Amino acid sequence: MSILIVLGLFLVGIIVGRMLLGKPKIHHICNRLMMWAVYVLLFFLGISVGSDAAIIDNIPTLGFQALVLALAALTGSLVTIRLVTLAFKRWM
Repeated sequence: MSILIVLGLFLVGIIVGRMLLGKPKIHHICNRLMMWAVYVLLFFLGISVGSDAAIIDNIPTLGFQALVLALAALTGSLVTIRLVTLAFKRWM
């Protein structure tokens, strides 16, 4: 049932966003609110991670795996961006 709530909120957000199209002041306010929401979520994520003894005990192992995963994701993103850029340059 929660996936329906998420999809419903997403759809409502799209509709409201379309209605607010062309209003830069509201767009700026929304961007600021989204950044603060991300900060709050990261804060609570930090609390959750910090209070989990299993994660704290495994930081050396998890840290290396996270580094490898992050580097792989970054490399994949950069390659994809390059390929898409080249494709759009040829297409346009």
